[in-house]
Amino acid sequence: MDIALIILFSTLVLGTLCLLYGFFVEPLWVKLRKVEVRFPSSWSRIPCEGKRIVFFSDLHTCVSTTEKMLLRRMRAVMREKPDAIIFGGDLVEERTPLSDPDFREMVLRALASLDAPLGKWAILGNHDVEAPRNRAWSVPLLRETGFTVLENEGIELCGLPVWGFANALHYEPKLHNETYSIIRTKATKALGLTEPLSFSLYLVHESDWFTERISAPTPGMILSGHSHHGQVTFFGIPLIRPRMGKKHWKGFYKIGDRFTLIVSAGLGTVHIHARFFARPDVVTLTFVENNNHEAKEIEIVEL
Repeated sequence: MDIALIILFSTLVLGTLCLLYGFFVEPLWVKLRKVEVRFPSSWSRIPCEGKRIVFFSDLHTCVSTTEKMLLRRMRAVMREKPDAIIFGGDLVEERTPLSDPDFREMVLRALASLDAPLGKWAILGNHDVEAPRNRAWSVPLLRETGFTVLENEGIELCGLPVWGFANALHYEPKLHNETYSIIRTKATKALGLTEPLSFSLYLVHESDWFTERISAPTPGMILSGHSHHGQVTFFGIPLIRPRMGKKHWKGFYKIGDRFTLIVSAGLGTVHIHARFFARPDVVTLTFVENNNHEAKEIEIVEL
């Protein structure tokens, strides 16, 4: 057989396999990421000790979303046995059928199937707020399914201060120092401490914004989504990265000596409903005592 025909045939076969994998395999192959926050043994109290905070992002429900597909993603979240659930934004996209009541009911049932004894919280993604109709659809639905939406607001969660920022592309994210101070005081009392806790959890949809725009009063961890880890990459090399998701677009970053940024790939897809070398993921945080008793600082490790 002519060598050119062999090369052509091999290329066609490889291309077909890549397309099948990208459209029908990888979007369903959810990676379960485990992150441990290890506190020095010198700490008398550890926030959220023994609890599991499960973070997922970027569902992007649309006309091609089926109930079977959506429930499969919800089962991936529940498989982690969450004590608390946090959604990182982008429930919708440009092709979400906002006027279809049956579609809304389907999404509502799926999100309502998520259950966590400590509660469920959400921040808003750029697609959720880029048009008034998107916000009018997303926010009430999240609230109806038990999520508390945080926009420049915070909570105390088992002794952990948590601050959720407004969307960075369309609004103005802020940390209100007075409100944040009250939350830190609540966290301190919840842990039975006398000094304020020097660690917080920050939520922002766009991964680049936090590190470029703000100096938070306490060190901590940042959870974000937005980038989809490139979604369709050239064997892991991103072809397109979104605005405010260009620098920190995948995985785990140390930001100076004060912050650790975790970027989720999300669970859904946008525009092209395929993934290639950018598996969807769910991130589970656990807070434990460091087995290394000589450790003096908080360590954050992705297992």
